Amino acid sequence: MDYIKREGSWIPKLGFGTFNLQGRKAIGALEFALDVGYRHFDTAQVYQNESEIGQVIGHTHVSRDRLFITNKVWGTNLNKARFLPSVEESLRKMKQDYVDLLLIHWPNKSILLEESLEQLMEAKEKQYCKHIGVSNFNIELLEQVQQLQVPILCNQFEYHPYIDQNKLLKKTREMNCFVTAYCPLAKGEVTDDEVLGHIAAKHKVRAAQVALRWLVQQEDVAAIPKSSQLMRIKQNFDVFNFHLSEEEMARISELRSKNKRYINPEFAPQWD
Repeated sequence: MDYIKREGSWIPKLGFGTFNLQGRKAIGALEFALDVGYRHFDTAQVYQNESEIGQVIGHTHVSRDRLFITNKVWGTNLNKARFLPSVEESLRKMKQDYVDLLLIHWPNKSILLEESLEQLMEAKEKQYCKHIGVSNFNIELLEQVQQLQVPILCNQFEYHPYIDQNKLLKKTREMNCFVTAYCPLAKGEVTDDEVLGHIAAKHKVRAAQVALRWLVQQEDVAAIPKSSQLMRIKQNFDVFNFHLSEEEMARISELRSKNKRYINPEFAPQWD
């Protein structure tokens, strides 16, 4: 496993995403992921699986200080009245005193960003989280965060070989933040990619593993693939026993010319 070091924390560059995993399916996948070696787990209030995560984490033999847990505050909870109570409820469901990283999930135009960020910082002051960050923030929003002098640690956004995120990556790094890449396998489309398949054959791995390796081999980038299939969970984790050459990295980077999104910002949640 490779790590990103920030503010005294070591963040595993390969995490386990939990979007759309609930109930027994979530519990089984989480337990297997822990056994495989995952130590970085990503959830959100809107995923409705915080209780399942709490159940699994609460019974694991892995010590809490070896885990890195990210949670995200939903857009309807970003005002002063709802923010901290929602975080407290999340911690109760997860049976945790804190999470390692707390993010604003999506920006909410109906609530002042300054108000949301103030609440985010207060959550950190109350030790509900070790670190704070944002998700789905574009360059303009990141500049507002800078102007408000909020010391975020992470920007989580859609990132995979088929999307050009160079400008957003540059801005995120300029702020000394790391990137968490969600949808890193492009909804499974990387599996049948000819370029990735050719490189995979050379390394005797699968195309999806090459796509993940391309991400985690980049500076300050972590990836959080999600799967409920045990074989896929294991394969996604096995990306640290081979290395991509500069030429291979460049060939994969050229795929960004497709500039294809799977989570379109235009269809971001519209809040009441």
